[in-house]
Amino acid sequence: MADNGKLEDHKQKSRERDQLLLAYLRGELGAEETARLRQRLADDPEYAERLEELLLGGGLMQTEPEDKAADFLPEEKQRSIIRWGKWKSRLSNAAYTVGISLLIGFVLLFVNYWIGRSLYEDMFRVSKDLVNFTQPGIVAGSSGAQVGLFYGSIQMELREKVGGDRQQPGYFETTNVFTKVSSRPVWNDGVRKKNLFFLFPLQTKLQEDTSFRREPAWKTLEMLPEGTVSQLAISFDRFMSLEEMYAFLAPYNLDLTWLAVDTGQEVLHEDAKEGVLLLSAGDVWGFSEHGLDYGPGPIQVNGEADRRTRAYVEEMKYLAEQERLSRSIGQSLFNSRSGLKIDERYRYLEKNGIKTYGIVVTGPTKELLKLKQEAAITAAFVGQIDWWNWNRPSASGQQNSW
Repeated sequence: MADNGKLEDHKQKSRERDQLLLAYLRGELGAEETARLRQRLADDPEYAERLEELLLGGGLMQTEPEDKAADFLPEEKQRSIIRWGKWKSRLSNAAYTVGISLLIGFVLLFVNYWIGRSLYEDMFRVSKDLVNFTQPGIVAGSSGAQVGLFYGSIQMELREKVGGDRQQPGYFETTNVFTKVSSRPVWNDGVRKKNLFFLFPLQTKLQEDTSFRREPAWKTLEMLPEGTVSQLAISFDRFMSLEEMYAFLAPYNLDLTWLAVDTGQEVLHEDAKEGVLLLSAGDVWGFSEHGLDYGPGPIQVNGEADRRTRAYVEEMKYLAEQERLSRSIGQSLFNSRSGLKIDERYRYLEKNGIKTYGIVVTGPTKELLKLKQEAAITAAFVGQIDWWNWNRPSASGQQNSW
């Protein structure tokens, strides 16, 4: 009985629809009713199809007279109404399609912005830290970014101080496609020659003469003219606290730019079992003197060891928390097949604090040569060399070609 009731209701609605359409074709509807019906024809494909059937001679309900719609309107008017109905339907479908496309595009842009924005801050910070912590003498400088659909790119300048000037050996690029992140250093002329090495003070190694790891550097500095500045990596025969290291440098007119730090993983290096461990970019860990965020207020030059230690350990903690991102970005900077081991390094530093075994310094070449008298130095390697730029000029600048 319920099905019969639904069927009768459907038939009644169909009769009412046909009566309305026939009245429209006869011109019996007023202006407002005609406007409402035309809107209904645009919105309801079933109404438009039924109107076309009536115009083409489709059958009416049995309760209607057997005459056809064609009897009421001229042929040209019939064709006009059919064309109008079809175009109205097409435009409606096109508007619907365009609207859906715009909505999907807006959603994709919003998702891209949200993902890109959240990734950007972490990508920038992790990239900056890993450059500052694994590349002796280099600090990450200013950066630029590009963001596209599911794509982002960050380029940051790489800088190293030689004398009083900062040179740019290249840049570091980090990109993401959706959530997949990769990175690479782009060196000037396509290559970066490793000059700065550090001799790790293995506690179990036999006493040996390390003069051959120092003399070439001293001879090079002796041959350089007075009007030059240089970069020098030196290693100590023991671990030094920050206070001890600053006291060591105090008598010399030099700038400290980078510190090699014991992170507990160096003794596990595959070369350590040979009794001599020489580390450089890709194996050594430390931090740039000017690459840490020390918080509000300037930090005392060659001082405030506790504040520096907190800043470094906190940043290592952050890298450990961003383990997946750190691993993706660090692959292009670190050589170890056993991984970055950042969490292990962080926990070691948190427990033991900062103990340095080597530093990178820069200054007048003849001032660097004075370090030759220090018995605590077990190795020395000369890096970049430039003409005299130690004294800060009263004015300076640069002009770009673009």
